[in-house]
Amino acid sequence: MCGIACLRMALLARNGDAPTLFELLEGARKYGAYTEDADTGAIHGLIYAPFAQYVHGVHHLHAEVHPTLTVSGLLALLDSGQLVMTSVHKESRRPEDPAPGKGGHLVLVTGRHADTVHFRNPSGHTEQGPHCTSARRRVC
Repeated sequence: MCGIACLRMALLARNGDAPTLFELLEGARKYGAYTEDADTGAIHGLIYAPFAQYVHGVHHLHAEVHPTLTVSGLLALLDSGQLVMTSVHKESRRPEDPAPGKGGHLVLVTGRHADTVHFRNPSGHTEQGPHCTSARRRVC
C-alpha cells in the first residue's frame, strides 16, 4: 500500500483532493498494477508500468517508469518541479541508520535543497519518519 499512499499524497499536493486509499487501490487493480495470488489471495507488490498507466489515465498526472534512476536523474526531475515516487529499502524509515540495501518500499520525494532530498515516507514510525530529510543518502 505504500505506492497507493504515495499516489494519494501526490494527488492531495496537486489540489487538496484525493480518493480514499481503498478507492485508489481498486482503481490500480483494474489496471493490473497489483495482482492477487490465486491460492492465498495475497496481493503482490506494485507493478510499475500498469500503475503509471492508471495514474496518467485516471488521475491525469504525468507518470513515467525509470527502471534505473541515478541520483543526478532524480535531482533533475525534482528541479523540473516533479514529485518522484522512488523505491527504497524498507529500513529507510529509520533515518539514523544506513539502509542495508535498496528496493521494496516506496516513498514520495517532494523536493530538494542543495544535496539534500526531502521525502514523505508513508510508513514512517517516528516523529521525523513521515517527513524524512536525507542528506547525501542514496534513495533510489
